[in-house]
Amino acid sequence: MKKIFTLLFAAFTAASMSAQQHTPMSFVGASNAKVSTMDVNNESDTIQFKMNDLTSGDITLPEMKGMAAIPSFTIKGATFTMGANHVVEFPSQEFSATINVGGKEKAIKGSSLSATYNMADNSFDLSATFTYGSMPFPVTYTVKGYYVKSVTDAISVCIGSAYTYTNSSVTYNVRKYKDGDVEKVDVTVPAYTLDNTLIGNLSLGAYTVKGLVYDSEQGGFYRDYKDDGLTFHFSAEKDGNTTINGDYVFNSKKDNNILVKYDGTKVTSIINKFQMGAMPFDIVSTFNVNTTAINTVKTDNKPMDGKAYNIAGQRVSDDYKGIVIINGKKYLRK
Repeated sequence: MKKIFTLLFAAFTAASMSAQQHTPMSFVGASNAKVSTMDVNNESDTIQFKMNDLTSGDITLPEMKGMAAIPSFTIKGATFTMGANHVVEFPSQEFSATINVGGKEKAIKGSSLSATYNMADNSFDLSATFTYGSMPFPVTYTVKGYYVKSVTDAISVCIGSAYTYTNSSVTYNVRKYKDGDVEKVDVTVPAYTLDNTLIGNLSLGAYTVKGLVYDSEQGGFYRDYKDDGLTFHFSAEKDGNTTINGDYVFNSKKDNNILVKYDGTKVTSIINKFQMGAMPFDIVSTFNVNTTAINTVKTDNKPMDGKAYNIAGQRVSDDYKGIVIINGKKYLRK
C-alpha cells in the first residue's frame, strides 16, 4: 500500500511540475556566498527553476553582489528525482555555463550542485560551488528560498468609505515561509491604476509588506505596517494635468494593515487598509481570487475564452500548453 501511495505521489508531482514547463517558478530567500576569506550574506535573493522534462530542469542564480559582481547565470539540465514525502532531490552533480560580460565570454565551471525542493512547505534549498572566469578561488553559494505565488484578479478600492473604484486585473506576489518555528507571509502590493475617480486617474505604486503572522481573530495572516517605514509612489492626473506626483509614507497615527486569507494552499483574499501622509481619509482595497472549486480535468484542443492560469496561479497566454485553470476548472491544453 505504501508503495502505491508513493507511486501516486510521484505521478501527481510530475503532473504538477510539468505544468510549470513554460513558466519558471521563483523562490525568494536568504543567501550566502563565500570565496576565500570573503563571506557575503544577502537577506533576499531570487532563484528560478524551469522544468524541462520529468528528470531535468534549468536553475537560474541571481547576480552575486559583493563577489566582484558575478552576474546572473543559468545552470541548464540539472537532473533530479521525484520521491515520497513531497520532496524532489537534485543529487550532487557537476555543471558548466557560459555568460557574456562586456562582449567577452566567461566560463563558469561547477564542481558541485545539490538542491532539494520540498513541496510540503514550498522551499527550495540549494548549494553550488563553482569558479568564475579567471577567479583563482571557488565560490560556494547557498540559498533557501520559498515559492512566490502570483495571484491575479480584480481589485475593488474604496476611498474615504464613500467612493468605490475597480481595476479588472492586478497581480499580487505572495510568499509563505518559515521563520524558525513561525509561519509567516510576505506580500507585494502591486502597482495599479484607478481611472475616472473624483480626483482624476490615479496611479498607486508597489511596495512589499513583510512578516505577516497568522491571527485567529482576523482569520488569516495579518500585519499592521504603519511603523515599518514603507513608502510608495502616488500620482493623479486630471484633464491632462498632473495634480499629484510623489513618494509618500504611511501615516503612523492611523491604521495601515493588510490581511491575507488562504483556503488550504490557495490565496483567497487580500484586504489592505492604509492612509498616506496627511490624507484625511483612508483607502481600503479588497482583492478576491475566484479561481476555486476545481473538480475535473477536461481535454480541450481549442483556444479558450476568459482568463487562464497555470497550477501556480500565474496568468498564461492562449498558446500555453499543459494544465490550465479557467473559471475554477482544470483543462489540459495540447
